[in-house]
Amino acid sequence: MPVVEIKTNVRSADSQDFTAKVAHAVAKLLSKPVGYVMAFVTYAPSMTMGAEGSPAAYVGIDSIGAVGGSKNNTIAAEITDLLGAELGVAADRVYVHIRDNDRNDIALSGKTFA
Repeated sequence: MPVVEIKTNVRSADSQDFTAKVAHAVAKLLSKPVGYVMAFVTYAPSMTMGAEGSPAAYVGIDSIGAVGGSKNNTIAAEITDLLGAELGVAADRVYVHIRDNDRNDIALSGKTFA
């Protein structure tokens, strides 16, 4: 389980490659097998931040454990750097929302992780 959702107004030249890079980065940051990471990128051409349409992104990261406290600063910095390098999104135009989920609230293959 982690799930990584990126919404951005910037198109990636190779969306599959970019999404794979995101999945591998999150797996490494959270010390989780990449085989459990779901990552997806949604192109949102009408996205604005500060009422203007310059490159911007929202990143949601859901995990069962492996997040929280000062670790979130490392996760946010690494993901923000990746978006800058891959998509040219400035750090001050990236929101990262990191959530620690309870095992009872997430399911795979029809059963929760509890």
